Amino acid sequence: MQSASFLLPSGYQIRPAEAADKWTLQKMVWQFTWDEGIGLDIRLFGYGFLRLAAVGIFLALLYTIPTYQSLPEEKILLLMLVGLATLGLGIALLTQWIGQLVLRFWGALIHGSGFQVIEFEQQLIGCALLNTYPAHAELAYLFVKPAERQQGLGSVLVQSLIQNAGQPVYLACKPKVLSFYRHQGFREGPWSELPPPVQQYFRLFRPHPRLWGFPLVFMVYEPPILNLATEQPVPEAVDSIK
Repeated sequence: MQSASFLLPSGYQIRPAEAADKWTLQKMVWQFTWDEGIGLDIRLFGYGFLRLAAVGIFLALLYTIPTYQSLPEEKILLLMLVGLATLGLGIALLTQWIGQLVLRFWGALIHGSGFQVIEFEQQLIGCALLNTYPAHAELAYLFVKPAERQQGLGSVLVQSLIQNAGQPVYLACKPKVLSFYRHQGFREGPWSELPPPVQQYFRLFRPHPRLWGFPLVFMVYEPPILNLATEQPVPEAVDSIK
């Protein structure tokens, strides 16, 4: 396959991010979050807050209802355990959301490796991140400045990362960009078919009522198997049964 850098318009360069790029990278991640992810963050935070508020109201009512004192001790204990368990789940959800928020607001400053960037006249105008794990990778934060779009720069960023990943690459995206990622070689992967490690990574984005009105689609790119002798993709098996 032709190198992704050959597909760039004249004057544009693609390269791995450097330490000096961190602040500009972080600003692009903020812009990406504002454009594409703010609705998701509001839903996640709102759901966690409502859950904690509901538990607080429930526990407060228990202590104010007159019949509470007359309940058997085991029922009182059961109600308290249910309330505490729900409270714990709510706190865990908020903790996960805060962790995601920290990564979005400061992740590129703390850990900028894994980003690929495009620059023009020594100015960064696009980026994408590939997070790698033992058995899979995740593509995230694909962003090109609005004035530089419609030139195929997003495709160059994606291809430069997935061609060298060497393992399945997963992502979560909005339905409006499905056709773009299909063109890059990705296919839809229903939540139920994702491997457990991938489900664990995407657990905040799994199908759930808290994501009402914010549909997400999971996709996967599976790198072709190479023939070691020719370094060319192995053709798919053809069914010889007529």
